[in-house]
Amino acid sequence: MGGLFWHSKGAFAQALTLTPSLTLGPYYPDRMPLDLDNDLLLINNAITPAVGTVAWITGRVLSQSGSPVRGALVEIWQADNNGAYIHSASPIANRDSNFQGYGKFLTGSDGKYLFRTVKPGLYPGRTRHIHYAITIPGQARFTSQLFVAGDALNASDGIWNGVRDAAQKAAITPVWSPIASSAIGELAVKFDIVMGYTPSDTAAVTRPTIVYMSGNNSYTGVASAASNMPGVASGSWISIYGENLASTTRTWGSGDIVAGKLPQAIDGVSVRIDGKAASVYYVSPKQVNVLAPTVGNATSASVTVTNAAGTSDSVSIPLATFQPAFFTLADEYVAAIRADGSVADTSAPIAPGENVVVYGTGFGPTAPEVAADVAVTGAVPLANTARIWVDTTEVSLAFAGLVSPGLYQFNFVVPQLQNGDYSLQASVGGVRTSKIARLRVQK
Repeated sequence: MGGLFWHSKGAFAQALTLTPSLTLGPYYPDRMPLDLDNDLLLINNAITPAVGTVAWITGRVLSQSGSPVRGALVEIWQADNNGAYIHSASPIANRDSNFQGYGKFLTGSDGKYLFRTVKPGLYPGRTRHIHYAITIPGQARFTSQLFVAGDALNASDGIWNGVRDAAQKAAITPVWSPIASSAIGELAVKFDIVMGYTPSDTAAVTRPTIVYMSGNNSYTGVASAASNMPGVASGSWISIYGENLASTTRTWGSGDIVAGKLPQAIDGVSVRIDGKAASVYYVSPKQVNVLAPTVGNATSASVTVTNAAGTSDSVSIPLATFQPAFFTLADEYVAAIRADGSVADTSAPIAPGENVVVYGTGFGPTAPEVAADVAVTGAVPLANTARIWVDTTEVSLAFAGLVSPGLYQFNFVVPQLQNGDYSLQASVGGVRTSKIARLRVQK
């Protein structure tokens, strides 16, 4: 299971072009949509997508030296295909009710983010653009904008022209490239955000600190290890981001599991959630991955990390019975396995009609129930019905259940779809996956 988590630091030797700071603008949502995930095309369980040219926007949040920044809250908001914002003062009023208008993403240790949206429409006085806000603990909120290379209105846009440095202007104006495998003309955009600071990566022997931000954009560095969205569900894998969490870096080994019981500490690092010990899988100075214990019906819980130097301040997190999410590989492609055990990825896509297995966490209790602190020795079905959609097509699940501690498996046949990238989303107990994953299908 270790391959399902990202651990690499990934530093680069050379300094990069800093992303220019640009205005927040007047249309940051004054009323948030019902859905806040990174798929702006669909709202909650709706099957009618927003109108417009679909665009997959990927990138990384990096320090000025090129190191990936984990625990960065990435927010985007934009006009829909008609040019309307999700804002009461939008200059265009005929807003597409199926377009989310705003989304957010919390970066993991690789610094990556992903959004699925539409190419923004036009409204008076501006060229096409998407607003960005990046919030990193200990740093001021940073705002910028993403533009479209070759757009005819760029030359007359005051904000775009206000960026005088040619390299910075090029960095915020990437090419929106057609995806060759897409049957509906989808676009791919890569936009790396380079912040003007250098983080410390030294494991000092001091009391651990969990990432925490207060205020209107409050969030904590306690998130689903699959979706990286804040919160915890009983028996789910979570990642905790912070400073000085551990002085070593490793995952559990066979010697750490004794008499079928999962370890509650690795190298002296332990975690408590709602006062109960979590099972510790991975420790490092800036990230710890644990399996959440079985907790009660409360809506929030406290989290602490303890090591030889002491115990962190308690951080309050959302608590839920369900927090479904799929484990993904690079660029949010789902970790999909064929019937023969081979991995389906962008170099070897899955074909329509093939049997496929995908994995996730946070899908809730099983029948019979399995304790969260023991090794799982066989497949145990879910207690609640799970539903999975590839794009807008619901698939029939041959199996849905727990196969390893905190790891849920789903078997289904890929629908008969045209070549392209498709969203993969699930729902259980009335809760939908909070982050889009994607599956590449090719005949």
